[in-house]
Amino acid sequence: MLKAGIIGCGRIVQEGHVRAFEALGDKVTVTALADPAPESLAAVGEALGVAEKSRHPGAAELLEAEAEELDFVDLALPHFLHRDITIQCAEAGVNILSEKPMATTTVEADDMLAAVAKAGICFSVIHNRRYSPVSATVLKLVADGAIGEPFLIRSEGLGSGHYPGTSGYDPDWRTKSERAGGGCLLDNGYHNIYIARELMGSPVQSAYGCIGTYRHDITVDDTACVLLSHENGGITSIQIAWSSVGGGKRVEEIHGTEGTIHVGGRDEPVRLCRNGDWTQPELVDVPLQNFAGVFNDYIAALAEGADVPTSGAEARENLRVIEAAYDSAKRGQAVRLR
Repeated sequence: MLKAGIIGCGRIVQEGHVRAFEALGDKVTVTALADPAPESLAAVGEALGVAEKSRHPGAAELLEAEAEELDFVDLALPHFLHRDITIQCAEAGVNILSEKPMATTTVEADDMLAAVAKAGICFSVIHNRRYSPVSATVLKLVADGAIGEPFLIRSEGLGSGHYPGTSGYDPDWRTKSERAGGGCLLDNGYHNIYIARELMGSPVQSAYGCIGTYRHDITVDDTACVLLSHENGGITSIQIAWSSVGGGKRVEEIHGTEGTIHVGGRDEPVRLCRNGDWTQPELVDVPLQNFAGVFNDYIAALAEGADVPTSGAEARENLRVIEAAYDSAKRGQAVRLR
């Protein structure tokens, strides 16, 4: 049985990570927590049965008291804290599973990767969208050649606001550039980009971004449109927003040389078109979905030497694409990555 600590006990942990740890109760137990908000510590501590003496006000206190007993820590922090606390954990010799994005900049990410490499610890970043039945089905269809060679991906997610944090810390930290680094593109669009990169199966060559803030008095973007060109000549178009009053229709399409995949609603979650005929493929069975799937694969990497679900280098590359899109929006021209 592995022992884990959680650093950051906010809403994403309370609504997502706690369920993952509960689902994996035969493989891992949470023995230590850290968070500056007492109510968050209490909520997660009671849910997972963590002793009060092992509920700490900060990462430094947790590491000083618990590091030698932990097999890994689950980092779920505001983005601007990822670099420093990752380095602290690495220096303490503790393995790390971190929430996305890896950092706010690639410079920070490089500092983290250097610390991880020096310490020789197991580091991974949570790309949980891959662990849904719909995403797993679409990824498998493309990998199996169901639509030939993909050349165009459309991915759109328009909402009216951001995912709020807990009241005990700062519910709106995602809207503050000094804490979040970026807005809807970095926070939400991050998922669309790593899925699109995997579906296209080709590195991003250049990024063109039109990014702005229209409906909210915030210091990060609430609207982003990004066009990516890939080395294989393929194109990805992504639209993300916190600014749509009525929300938008979900758009997720993958067009290939021999077919098209549409991601739809509950009744028809995935549709495949070949030779003009539409079918509804059976969804891939994903026994452990979302965070539970990520955590399970990370535990396998620790216990069995398997590959981590998402490496630091892969997470950095996703961040690099986003960074290029922000840079492009400032310059008013496409930015080449390679």
